[in-house]
Amino acid sequence: MATNNFEKHRHYEKHKEEILADLRSTGRPATRKKWNIPSGTMGQLEERWLTPQERQDLTSRSRAGSSRSAATPTNNVDNSLPSFPEFSNEWPESVQIKWIEVYEQLSRPTA
Repeated sequence: MATNNFEKHRHYEKHKEEILADLRSTGRPATRKKWNIPSGTMGQLEERWLTPQERQDLTSRSRAGSSRSAATPTNNVDNSLPSFPEFSNEWPESVQIKWIEVYEQLSRPTA
């Protein structure tokens, strides 16, 4: 991983679309952990890369996700799909493709 701020900035910019895809699909905490992004830097990247509406949507989703009960089962005994973001034509093409790939995997019947 990059060692100085300039190298870190270049690394984040180089992986911008991947980081944004992760941010939209898995949320802030998981994206920060995966990419080793400090919270202040994440805020700056969001400010630069996302529209105000996208930032608001991300915050709304984060709050909704954190308010779920801790007792919510994580295994899908009835084979229903887990909570999944609605598809959006506004996403970058790479995110749309990944969404479709993941949706297909989740919708396959389990043995």
